Amino acid sequence: MHVRTILMSCLLAGALAQSSPLPIDALARTVWIEEFDISPDGKLIAFKSAKAGTYDIWTVPTAGGAPTQLTRMPGREMNPHFSPDGSHIVFEADFGGTNVRDLYLVPTGGGEPQRLTDHPLDDRDPSWSPDGALYFTTQMFWDRSLVVMDVSTREIQRVGPGGGTVSPDGKMVVFTANRKPKDDDQSNRDIYVMSASGGEARLLTPDTFDALDAAPVWSPDSRKVAFISDRNGWNNLGVIDVVTGETHMLLEEPVEHSEPRWSPDGKWISFTKNLDYHYHLFRIPADGGAADRITTMDGVNGGSSATGQTRGNHRWHPNGREIVTTHSDPSRTGDLWILPAAGGAARQITNHQAEALRDPELFVWPELMEYRSFDGLEVAGLVYKPKGSHAGDELPALFFFRANSNGQHPVQWHPYVQYFVSRGYLVFAPNFRGSTGRGKAYRQAVHTHGGDHDLRDAFLGMDRLAADGWVDPDRVGAFGGSTGGFFTTSAVTKDPERFKAGVVWYGSTDLVTLSTYGSMEGWNRYLIGKTPLENPENYYSRSIIYHAARVTTPLLFLYAQGDAAARFQQIEQYGVQALIHGNWFDWVVYGAEPHGWYHWRPDSVEKSLIAMDQMFDTFILGNEHDVKATARSQREGVELRRNPTIDLWNSLVNGRR
Repeated sequence: MHVRTILMSCLLAGALAQSSPLPIDALARTVWIEEFDISPDGKLIAFKSAKAGTYDIWTVPTAGGAPTQLTRMPGREMNPHFSPDGSHIVFEADFGGTNVRDLYLVPTGGGEPQRLTDHPLDDRDPSWSPDGALYFTTQMFWDRSLVVMDVSTREIQRVGPGGGTVSPDGKMVVFTANRKPKDDDQSNRDIYVMSASGGEARLLTPDTFDALDAAPVWSPDSRKVAFISDRNGWNNLGVIDVVTGETHMLLEEPVEHSEPRWSPDGKWISFTKNLDYHYHLFRIPADGGAADRITTMDGVNGGSSATGQTRGNHRWHPNGREIVTTHSDPSRTGDLWILPAAGGAARQITNHQAEALRDPELFVWPELMEYRSFDGLEVAGLVYKPKGSHAGDELPALFFFRANSNGQHPVQWHPYVQYFVSRGYLVFAPNFRGSTGRGKAYRQAVHTHGGDHDLRDAFLGMDRLAADGWVDPDRVGAFGGSTGGFFTTSAVTKDPERFKAGVVWYGSTDLVTLSTYGSMEGWNRYLIGKTPLENPENYYSRSIIYHAARVTTPLLFLYAQGDAAARFQQIEQYGVQALIHGNWFDWVVYGAEPHGWYHWRPDSVEKSLIAMDQMFDTFILGNEHDVKATARSQREGVELRRNPTIDLWNSLVNGRR
C-alpha cells in the first residue's frame, strides 16, 4: 500500500471519528419495551420499562397519552399480566440482578404491591385461569414445576413438572419438554397437554423425535394449539387439534416463523416472519389459506423469542380488529404501536427515544452481506458503515459477535452498534453458521464446531470487506456478550494477530470450568462437544487461558454481579494467566446487574459504553486513555460473589443483601 493511501485513510477515519458521535448519555437513557399485556376491556396496556432507571411496571391508555408508573421497588419488576377482571396485575420481581424471581400483585389503578411468593427459589411465567386462579412455574419443589395458587388464601398446589400455560377454559395445560436422551445437537422439543388439576401428560407431537416443536398457544375455544415446528427444515407455523391429535402445518416455506397469536374469535392466527433479518407481522386463516402481511415498517415488529436477541412481542386487541405490537429498527428503540389487524397505518403509543436521538437521519441501517465460506456454505452478516464512507476508505472495524448458542443479529435498535458507527468504525455483525433465521441445517451446522467453523465464517467476511477497501485490517477489534463473549475470547485465541483489542461482555475464558456450571452443560455439549475428558482437544483449543503465552490482545472484561452463567471465576482464571505473561487486561463487575447488557440499568449501560469507547480508542485508534483508571472507578464498591457458590448465594439471599 502506498504511503499516500495510508495517510488519506488515517485522515478520513479521523474525520469520521470526530464528526459528532452520538451522545452516550442519551443512548443509555433510550430504553425499550419488550414485555406487555392488554387489559381485558382493551383500554389499558401494562408494560415493563427501565425509563425510571431500572425495570418497573407502567401502564398507558391504548388510545395514547402519558404513561403511569405503577411500581417503584428497589429491584426489577417484569412480565406483567392482567387478572381476568382487569382489576389487578401480576408481575415478577427480583433483587440485586440475581434473576431469582418472586410474584407480586398490584392494583391496576396503583397501590402497594402485594407479595404472592417468598422463598429462596425461582417463580415466574404466571398465567390466569378464567376463575382467577394463578398458574406459574416454580422451583420450590426442587424441580421446574407448574403450580396453581388461590390468590385469596395464597394456598399453592403442585400440578406437575415442566411449567406450562393454562387453557382459556381453565381445564387443560399445555407445555413443552425435551425427553430425548443426550440431545447434544438440540434437535428435539415436544408439546404435551395435561389436566389443569394434574395427572398424566399426553404427547401431542409423536413421531417428531428429531424436530423442535415449540411455542404452543391455546385457541380461544381451548380445542387447538398453534405452534412452531422445524420438522420440514424451517421454523414454520402449524395447528394441532387437542382432541383428535391431528396436526396441520399451515405454511411450509423456506422462511422462519415465530410468535403465533390467535385472534379473539379464533378465525385468524398472527405470527412473525424473518425476512432477511427484518421481522414482519403476518396473519393467516386458522383453517389454512394465504398469509397476509400486516406491517409495513422494516426492522423488528413483534420480536421472536425463539431466535435470541430479537426483542419484542405482539398481542391482539380484545376488539379483534387491531393488534398491539412492539416495533424497533436501527433508528428507533422498541416502543408500543397499534395497527389494524388487516394491515394499514400504525399509530405509536409510547416513545422511549431520548429527545437528542429522535432524528432518524442520525442512524445507520445495515447492509446484508452474503458470501461463500471456506467449505462452500453460504453465510451472512450485517454490515454497518459510517455515514459518508466509501469503499477505499479503509476504516477501523469491529466484529460484533452475537449472543446465544444459536441466536442472530436482527435489524433492530442497538445503542452500542450505533455509537461506534458514529465514531467512525465499520461494525460487522456476522450471522454465521449456527445462527437462527436460515433453516435447521444452518443452525445445527455448528454442532461441536462452536468457536471454530463459525469464526472462520466471520473472518472471511471481514477479509472480504478489507479486500474491497472498506476495512483497514491493521485496526480491527471485537466485542460480544454471553456466547458472543466466548466468540470474542475464542477469536483472539484462534487468530491473535488479527485483533488490536477485545471487549468481553460476560463471556468464558475456560470451557472446562464453564461446563461445571449447572445451566451451561447443554451449551458446552452443543457448541464444543461432549465433556472435557471426552473431548479434550476442543475444550483446550477454544479456551483462552491455555494460550495466554501467545495471545497478547488487550482485553477488557465487563461482567455482572448477579450473573450465574458468566462468573467472576472466568475473569480470575484468565487474569492470573495474563498477569503471569504480562498481557494487558482489566475488568469491571457492574453491581446488582444480571446476565445480559439489555437488562442492565441505563447507568451501567452508560458506564460500559464509556469504558468500551476508551478501550477501542486507545488500542485501535491510538488515542491514549487511562482505561485501567476508568475500570477501577467503575468497579469500586461492588461486592464480588465468588464461585461456584453463586447459585446458592443468589437463591438464599434473593438479592436482598
